[in-house]
Amino acid sequence: MPDLSAAGYRLMGGRLVATPHGPAGLLMYDDSRGTRLVMLMRSMAEPGDAPMCEHQSGLATGYAWAEDGLGYSLVGPADLAGLHPLANEIRRTTATNT
Repeated sequence: MPDLSAAGYRLMGGRLVATPHGPAGLLMYDDSRGTRLVMLMRSMAEPGDAPMCEHQSGLATGYAWAEDGLGYSLVGPADLAGLHPLANEIRRTTATNT
């Protein structure tokens, strides 16, 4: 599981959740101010990679990408610039290619 403690976030817990695309893992993190981030990961229908892209909907912002047939997204109330380093850290720590 990605460790975001260097950025001030601690893992609160996780769940297996249902999505329109099948089961997914959901991890929730928070910081000392109570800011929460959610990371979702799931198997993709097609194996392969997708570049990281920005998403915004209302007050929620985030990044999504796929590597080696697994899809990831990181969503939170933070601005996109603040989430980008965290998304990069998750990519770095979950990469299967070393």
